[in-house]
Amino acid sequence: MTQLRAHPGIIAAASSGDTPFSQSLRIESVQVPGQPATLTPELFQITPEFIDLYGMKLAAGRMLSDKRGEDIVINSPDAHNDGHNILINEAAARYLGFTGPGAVGKTIRQGEDFKNGLHIVGVLRDAGFKGARKRVQPTMYFNDRKYSNVVSVRLAGRDVPRGIAFVDSLWHRMMPSVAISRSFLDDSFEDLYRADVKQGELFATFVAIAIAISALGLFGLAAFTAERRTKEIGIRKAFGARTRNVVFLLLWQFSLPVLIANLIAWPIAWYYLHGWLQGFAYRIPLNPLYFAGAGLAALVIAWITIFSHALRVARANPIHALRYE
Repeated sequence: MTQLRAHPGIIAAASSGDTPFSQSLRIESVQVPGQPATLTPELFQITPEFIDLYGMKLAAGRMLSDKRGEDIVINSPDAHNDGHNILINEAAARYLGFTGPGAVGKTIRQGEDFKNGLHIVGVLRDAGFKGARKRVQPTMYFNDRKYSNVVSVRLAGRDVPRGIAFVDSLWHRMMPSVAISRSFLDDSFEDLYRADVKQGELFATFVAIAIAISALGLFGLAAFTAERRTKEIGIRKAFGARTRNVVFLLLWQFSLPVLIANLIAWPIAWYYLHGWLQGFAYRIPLNPLYFAGAGLAALVIAWITIFSHALRVARANPIHALRYE
């Protein structure tokens, strides 16, 4: 780790038992003194540098340190961890029956027959390591360097290839007989939402096609209506109607069907969007303003489509309109 951090192309390095966005699961059986139930929060083995590297925030208490022997926990059945310290997240504090900062200083029992007492010295803000579709799970963080066998490296953005090359060369020097296995965390993040991105792109394509077909239909209908009502518009102008009055008249004629279509579409859209959002543990509410905005956008598209026809007919000389046919 020291050699990695010394390289100018590497901002930070830490090790852990796993990485964010992986699908592996480790749990630990614990008991809260005075409560008979056995609880099973998730377990994350880390080194102290892991917290800063991933930008995790402390809600209460303090961080773990390698300089304190009681902060080091070895997750092994025969390890004696009584009196050692751990971190938990806010979800674990609630799960264990503590109230936020009130978890700091509390003790939980762990190990064979729950003989080891682990002291909670800090509570971390909840961090979603499984993506937006899964709720943050109650998690305990052990400073367990022995079983933290996955290395995380944050590279300087200005020279990523150089940093990767150094990591590879250092690995080959230290582990010449073992092939390196590495990946970028943003690739793992992208994999979580790849299906949603493709679905969004497909939906956007069909929406664009539907808008284009609708606009063409409105354009043709506007041309037909403008020709059919030429005499009516000429009479209105002969009796003093202004150009803007005629334009508003034609625009309103096409606005009414668009508004009716929106009123029909909104409940259907709400039903399917609500069902889709239920697949996410963390989601936005379906505010009516979203539907109103979509309806306004449809209305504006309709106005833009027919405006040229409406303006051309409204500006025409009423004499020509009255002599039409």
